[in-house]
Amino acid sequence: MRLQNGIDLVEIGRMEKCLQRESFWEKCFSAREQAYIKAQGNNAAQTAAALYAAKEAFAKAMGTGLRGFALPEAAVEHDDLGRPYFVLSGRAGQLAAGWRLALSLSHEGGLAIAMVTAWRED
Repeated sequence: MRLQNGIDLVEIGRMEKCLQRESFWEKCFSAREQAYIKAQGNNAAQTAAALYAAKEAFAKAMGTGLRGFALPEAAVEHDDLGRPYFVLSGRAGQLAAGWRLALSLSHEGGLAIAMVTAWRED
């Protein structure tokens, strides 16, 4: 079994500033992610920070860095219980072909963190 991990940390205060630019929304988040973030009201920045951290952690787990795909292609959605998971498309989907992914998100004390574990049988 082959196993790869990625982890990332994002300052929520920095994300608040980024969210003031419409171009940032389009560059970083899918339409569904944008709707989800906006629905969080006062928690929008911490939610966006966690989703952005997930994209960075995915890039690290895949070993590409952010240059390997467009950020909206690594979209994060949530199941009925709130568990986050990736909906991959385009180049991000190609990078993850054959890999299973687990995603964990958290935020506390002005920071958001994401961890991605990728595994496959080789």
